[in-house]
Amino acid sequence: MSGLFDLSATAAVVTGSSRGIGLAVARTLLGQGARVLVNGYDRAETERAAERLRAGAEPARVAHLAGDVADESVARQLVERALEAFGRLDHVVCNAGIDIIKPAVEYRPDEWDRILAVNLRGAFLPAQAAARHWIGGGGGGSITMTSSIAGQVGIPTLAPYAASKGGVNQLVRTLAAEWAPHGIRVNAVAPGYVANIMDSVTAHDDPASDRRIGVFTPLGRRATVDEIAAPYAFLASPAAAYVTGSILAVDGGYTAT
Repeated sequence: MSGLFDLSATAAVVTGSSRGIGLAVARTLLGQGARVLVNGYDRAETERAAERLRAGAEPARVAHLAGDVADESVARQLVERALEAFGRLDHVVCNAGIDIIKPAVEYRPDEWDRILAVNLRGAFLPAQAAARHWIGGGGGGSITMTSSIAGQVGIPTLAPYAASKGGVNQLVRTLAAEWAPHGIRVNAVAPGYVANIMDSVTAHDDPASDRRIGVFTPLGRRATVDEIAAPYAFLASPAAAYVTGSILAVDGGYTAT
C-alpha cells in the first residue's frame, strides 16, 4: 500500500453510510486501513451495514451510530462515539442526503425544509462538531462533503436538492478558509449520475433517462458507487495534504461540456 494513500492508524465518521455511496465510501476507507464509524437514519439498516463491513474487516475497526444528522445532539454523539470506539478522529465524511423529485411549483414547505435540513444543516453540524474537537486540542483533520452536479448546473425537478448542494459548495469554501489555520482541510466530491438511486427515488430509473445521461455524459454511462467512493479516500489521504476548498467533480465529464 502506497504511503501517500495509506489511512492506517486513522479513524473516520461517514454519515449516510448505511447504503449507496456512503456505504461504498466506508468500505473504501476501510480498505485503505482506516477505522470507520457508520451512520444512517434507520437503526436496523445502520446495524446491518456495520455487520456487512465487519464481515470483511477486523470487527473492532467498525463502529456504528444511527441518528438524524440534522439533529445537533446526533452530530455531537458521532464525534463522541468515534473517540470512544477508536480513541481518535481524523476524517469526517458528510454524505447523508435525501431528495424529492417533482416540479418546483409542487414542493410543499415541509419538503423544502426537510431536504435543506438533511443535506445542508446535516453536513454542517457533524463538520462543526469535529472542528470543535480538533480546534479544542484534538489536532487537525479532514472533512469531505457530498455535493452534486446539481449544485453547479440547472437540472429540472431538483429545486431544493440543487439549492442544498449549491449551499454545500459555498459552505466548503468558507469552512476551508476559516479552518485552514487549525490544520483542518474541507473539500467536497460532486458526483454525477450514479448507478445507485436514492431510496424511493425512481424518476430517473428508466431506459430513456439512461439514454439521455449517456448523451450528456462524455464517458457515456452512469458511475458505479465504487468509482464515486475512491476520490473520498484520496481527499482523506496524505496525497491530498495541500487540497482544501475544492469541489471535486466525479461526473464522467458532465459538467465539462
